[in-house]
Amino acid sequence: MNVTEPLNNDDLLFAMQQRNLVYNYNFLNYSNKTVNTIVTYNHPDGWVYNDSGTDGVIGFDPTTNSCMIKKSTGNSAMTFTQTINEFPRWNDLLLGKRVSACATITVPGTLSSEVTFSISDGKSISSKSIYFNPGEQKDIYISLDVSTLANTLNVSVGCNTSGVVLYIAKVYANLGNTPLESLPCIVEGTIGERKQYMSTAVPPAVELSLCNASTELSASYTRLNSFLNGKFGLGPNGNSLLPDMRGYFSRAWDNGATTDPDAANRTALGQGSVVGDNVGTVEQDQFKEHVHQLQFDLSGQIPAGPSAALPSINKALTSNTGKIGGSETRGKNISELYTMKWA
Repeated sequence: MNVTEPLNNDDLLFAMQQRNLVYNYNFLNYSNKTVNTIVTYNHPDGWVYNDSGTDGVIGFDPTTNSCMIKKSTGNSAMTFTQTINEFPRWNDLLLGKRVSACATITVPGTLSSEVTFSISDGKSISSKSIYFNPGEQKDIYISLDVSTLANTLNVSVGCNTSGVVLYIAKVYANLGNTPLESLPCIVEGTIGERKQYMSTAVPPAVELSLCNASTELSASYTRLNSFLNGKFGLGPNGNSLLPDMRGYFSRAWDNGATTDPDAANRTALGQGSVVGDNVGTVEQDQFKEHVHQLQFDLSGQIPAGPSAALPSINKALTSNTGKIGGSETRGKNISELYTMKWA
């Protein structure tokens, strides 16, 4: 069935009971702003952008609330992809079922372009290529019967036209014969969100522990990888490292307020490269510079004569107070499990 064909009531009622498989389907989560680079954004949260050319650009257009992609010059391929099966027990829900998807795309400017929208399960692919005249906006509909042997499921927008600009407003997908934009997302909450627990040492299935040595994300966490974007370093396979938060307190980002007087000297966490007054950086513990007052009684007299020498105070020299305290400066605290949401 072509999803642009009229649907009967059963098809519509079935689709209305499903959930949107695409995280950040309308690009409201565009939070992984890069630091110290000429690129403002790399991957919008949950998405993976690839353009083998050297001058491709990706960003956000606030006037149309769209993801803006300028294809690099030349004939290299640009792909914009999200793996939509990244949630626990996805195979129970998706294998052997039909998934339908829609992408809303505009081609502004003066260039025409062919744009391809695809859905793939690792065994087969369903795709449709649509020709856009300058200024046209179109919805591209596709569907795929997911194989019972599928090992992934992803949606992708592709284009080869040199220098063309695409505005991608929405991409959504769900089970059934028609995609519905209004469905709640299967991801409840925000990928990359940090959570904490004081009654368990085991993270929920949709979260990863941050209380372990820093580890590289596997290939099964592309959406979280696009959010982290290598901020805390990359592993040998090129995927982001999870931050190691063991033993750390959290502090609100100073953001130029100077409430944190040493914000400019903050260092990177783990193998990251982001330093200074930026989110995710670290300060080591220290005391604030201060003076302890020493009180002496100078009223005593040293007797004259043949008596033995008596101890006296030399005010020209410095003294130290006695050592007191433990191995760190801290407030009263509770040990908690920190986690990061991945699905």
